[in-house]
Amino acid sequence: MLIGTHIFLRAIQSSDVDFIIAIENNPENWEVSGTTTPFTREEITSFVNTEHDIYTNKQYRFIICLSTTNQPIGTLDLFEFDEQLKQVGIGILIAEKENRNKGFASEALKLVINYCATELKIVQFFCNIFKENKNSIRLFEKSGFHFIEEQELFGKPVNYYELKI
Repeated sequence: MLIGTHIFLRAIQSSDVDFIIAIENNPENWEVSGTTTPFTREEITSFVNTEHDIYTNKQYRFIICLSTTNQPIGTLDLFEFDEQLKQVGIGILIAEKENRNKGFASEALKLVINYCATELKIVQFFCNIFKENKNSIRLFEKSGFHFIEEQELFGKPVNYYELKI
């Protein structure tokens, strides 16, 4: 568990099935994940119950929770983990609009970057942000990420950002 001031990041638990179904099956989130059809409860349950090891799966999902209520409010995904190159991608989602723009995503990024640098020895982070997603661009730039180039993701142009430490 990674503990901050207002939030903490924890591993996925079996009690997260409904929360993850709500996030993954919300069509507003499909563009950033490449999802085209809803997931079944069985698919999400299977995902939740599989072993989550970044070294084996090359990805890891944290659940972002409020410190005051323990309520899950979002996810932070590490993906394309490369132990040899010491790099990993980051994606973050605060599920409900009323929890956005309150500093929770910024705090989550700081926690995971520190963890990855210290525990996983990561020296390079990257993310892909759709050009119209101004809030995410601001979040990642504020966290030290720098625009590198425009790329394509799921057939749409995205801004590719990196953070080197």
